[in-house]
Amino acid sequence: MASSWLLRNITSFDVSSLLGLFGTTILCYWLVPFLHGLLFAPTRNVRGPLLARLTRYSELGSVLKGDNNLEYIRLHKKYGSVVRVSPNRYSFSDPADVKKIYEHGAKLMKTEFYESLEIPGDDRSNIFIMRDANKHRERRRKIANLYSMSTMVSYEEAVDKMTGVCLRKMDQFSTENRQISLPQFMQYYAFDVIGEITFTKSFDMMDKEADSLEIIKDLHAQLRHLAQIGLVPDLNSWVHRYYRLVGKTQSTQALGMMIDSQVSKFREANKKGDQVAPYDSFLKKLIELEAESKVGPIHIFDSCGSNIGAGSDTTGITLSTAFWYLYRNPDKLFKLRHEIDTLAAEGKISDPITFQEAQKMPYLQAVIKESLRIHPAVGTMLPRKVPKGGIELAGTYFPEGIDVGANAWVLHHNKDIYGQDADEYRPERWLEEKGEGDLKESMMFAFGAGSRTCIGKNISLLEINKVVPQIVRKFDIVFENDEPLKTYAAWFVFPDFNVQVKPRE
Repeated sequence: MASSWLLRNITSFDVSSLLGLFGTTILCYWLVPFLHGLLFAPTRNVRGPLLARLTRYSELGSVLKGDNNLEYIRLHKKYGSVVRVSPNRYSFSDPADVKKIYEHGAKLMKTEFYESLEIPGDDRSNIFIMRDANKHRERRRKIANLYSMSTMVSYEEAVDKMTGVCLRKMDQFSTENRQISLPQFMQYYAFDVIGEITFTKSFDMMDKEADSLEIIKDLHAQLRHLAQIGLVPDLNSWVHRYYRLVGKTQSTQALGMMIDSQVSKFREANKKGDQVAPYDSFLKKLIELEAESKVGPIHIFDSCGSNIGAGSDTTGITLSTAFWYLYRNPDKLFKLRHEIDTLAAEGKISDPITFQEAQKMPYLQAVIKESLRIHPAVGTMLPRKVPKGGIELAGTYFPEGIDVGANAWVLHHNKDIYGQDADEYRPERWLEEKGEGDLKESMMFAFGAGSRTCIGKNISLLEINKVVPQIVRKFDIVFENDEPLKTYAAWFVFPDFNVQVKPRE
């Protein structure tokens, strides 16, 4: 009896002691770094939400809620030009600090945030997620000429072909008096164009009115993964282990299989001499570079994937918001139509309009810039890692290993940069007299910044410049209701609204 009583008490004592020791260890693991940062770190005086001092999961909440872009704006309005968004992540809005972080030649590399897009066992590293600046520079150098604007113009025929499909479908929607999701249809347009440019074969999304290959579905799943797991990168390997355990495929598998299939078909057709497209595809140019030993299979896969994965959403979002703000502001729509009609009457623009003609239309260019400004596609911070030796920003020393960066939504709505009406849609701001080194231009982050500017920027601008005037000159857009624009933000900030399309009165 005595031994039984003793055993029960010893066991009880040991378990409670172990639990206490475990709890104390966990508390110290969290508390010691927190107190050190609070009392001694050089960044201790940087303001931000209390929760942001405690855990990286604080920022994840706004991502899961879907308003991360607006939360950044709220934080900067409350705390100033530099904000702590998690224990070792800081967001900046002062142009001087932003330039220092992203300037060409800066030693600040991309952070672990981007590693969440890496797939274990897949060595076909994407140029977008490359952290090493030298490797990125070398990869970009091999293919940069394919993305130059002079090369882009050679794809105008492909864009015109898909714009023709777009206009035909909009005619159909009008005839059938159908309500459509314009953001979804513009996304289909952007994907079809990039398919035609890259492979001389669109994905037929506009005609089918569906993502039949599930490319968009897979890409958006991957982007949600980036926006969420990128904030807590330690979880990435565990997520992939879970995927393998439950037999779930990687979310980019459909895209990868499609690219591999298209490349194989091209190589086979090339052997047989069956290439009959009226214009050279992006893939054809890559294969020619491969024949000259300038690129390899990895570069071909990467470039095709980058075209589709990075360029299409940005273009679709920008087109959708351009039409939203134009048709919600009749005075702006009138000005653009007046410019189009006047130039058409004078025989100075074609139908379809050419890229060179579009470049000579001041108000159209102002509309495009303002659309990119007021609703940049990417809604989160573009983080960079502070290198050895640290960096001084906003009068504070940030030591090695800290993540710093800027959010395009914060910059584009900064009244110190774009004026007191920064929250308003006003294309005329881009027609006002510019000073030397115009701040408005240099703080445009719609396509990123510095050496990591989106390589597909010119593809996107080619599409936008050609399709916006074509739709504006031919169609009216009637909105489902007068509610404010609804959006959902993860990595990209997706607009959501329905319209009816009617022939222009």
